[in-house]
Amino acid sequence: MPNAVILCVDDEEVPRTLRVMVLTKQGYTVLAAVSAVQALELLDQHHVDLVLTDQMMPDIVGTELAKKLRACRPWLPIIIVSGVNEIPEDAIFADRFVSKVEGPEALFRNIAEVLAHYSQQRDQEGPPC
Repeated sequence: MPNAVILCVDDEEVPRTLRVMVLTKQGYTVLAAVSAVQALELLDQHHVDLVLTDQMMPDIVGTELAKKLRACRPWLPIIIVSGVNEIPEDAIFADRFVSKVEGPEALFRNIAEVLAHYSQQRDQEGPPC
């Protein structure tokens, strides 16, 4: 679902920049945040179709961000990416937990699947009241 807006959250500049670059090449509009706090601010200011967050960040890790987002934006798709292949218990708040080792193709596939699932769910539910 290119043309979707993805919020990419990562405290490390190089991985964040690379993800923004490859997602943009795939046709997505990408907003970048250097922290969970900045991500929450951007979500208040912009329409976002999916949050893609790194797991290992200072202050608030990706699973904590996912938990916060689930509480206030349950309709927002969330994917956590991590260099650590062990899935934390609180990853249940995200739609997917993707290993960075899997590479960009796996990331693109997961993003497309999650966006399609949410789109289908919205279509079945109909317009909001």
